[in-house]
Amino acid sequence: KGTQATRLVDSRAMVQLSTGDMLRAAVKAGTPIGLKAKAVMEAGELVSDEIVSGIIGEALDALAPETGVIFDGYPRTEAQAHSLDGILADRNRTLDHVIELEVDEDALVERITGRFTCATCGEGYHDRFKTPKVEGTCDKCGGHEFKRRPDDNEETVRTRMAEYRAKTAPILP
Repeated sequence: KGTQATRLVDSRAMVQLSTGDMLRAAVKAGTPIGLKAKAVMEAGELVSDEIVSGIIGEALDALAPETGVIFDGYPRTEAQAHSLDGILADRNRTLDHVIELEVDEDALVERITGRFTCATCGEGYHDRFKTPKVEGTCDKCGGHEFKRRPDDNEETVRTRMAEYRAKTAPILP
């Protein structure tokens, strides 16, 4: 979804709001919501809808009202969908489109479990689809250290897909 959102951002001059990236940035920056999220994550719990919605509201407040956005990974639940309605209404914004990406689950597992990034600049790579031109060296910055997200494993991906079918798919209409 992130790859497709980036393509839409490039072609339509919009801003991508990825809740995962935004939460990590808020934690790193030590914002009030970031501090709440950090405490929850360090306790091994899921970040609440209230915190996620707060992050979305903060991001929209930082943008010019006419700037279009793409929500990447939000809303995921019925409660978040209702919260988004309020967030948008409070800012005189509207939701224009919902895009559902249908992907073969086995292909999705392959894509996610094979991805990794440069630890220095964050450039994305994949074991099969996008390897560095020179093995062990980042094409963008020349860095030699790479990292993988610890949750990029088959079990987690399949669990996420089951959660998507149970909680997110029903809110599409």
